[in-house]
Amino acid sequence: MRAFPIIVSSPSGGGKTTIVQRLLKRDKTLARVVTATTRAPRTGEKDGRDYHFWTEKQFLSAVKKGQMLEWAHVHAHYYGIPKSSVDGLMKKDICPVLVIDVQGAKTVSKKYPQAIKIFIVPPSLAELKKRIAARKDHTQDVALRLKTAKKELKEICHYNYVVLNDQLTQAVADVKQIIGAEKLKTARRVKDLKLSKIL
Repeated sequence: MRAFPIIVSSPSGGGKTTIVQRLLKRDKTLARVVTATTRAPRTGEKDGRDYHFWTEKQFLSAVKKGQMLEWAHVHAHYYGIPKSSVDGLMKKDICPVLVIDVQGAKTVSKKYPQAIKIFIVPPSLAELKKRIAARKDHTQDVALRLKTAKKELKEICHYNYVVLNDQLTQAVADVKQIIGAEKLKTARRVKDLKLSKIL
């Protein structure tokens, strides 16, 4: 198999992180790319596992040095992906999974045209509001995130796949099925088949 980036997006509270975490436990050919951010850690989050928690000075320095694959200023904080994180995994033939917003997805897919893009959709905006409010932490501005969600949902047409996250188990199964089918695509298999002299 030739590794390819897998982009997973959803509005805040849509369930993308939970779905990806479950997939990673089951499939060792996938690894999450850890995003850098200047926001404060939420309860239970660890530096280097959930995010690289950087100061604004550290982040802007990495941007200036051209070390970021993509970055953005979202909800008053910086978020971005170090280039080395993606390329390092692909060299090991591991598919990098990028949990990023729609803006980041556009940038990454231009640099990696072989990437697939999956958008996770909540069952309704009312449910999304409930999920965001349930987090009860200081980093959540519910009204701002709902406004952003409405804008992000308009970008669905730019994604290869859309998965409804109404029942978590089914949503995880759907994403797993998508990735499995993508791994078997002819364009991803031909080079390996030629090397093994089947073709």
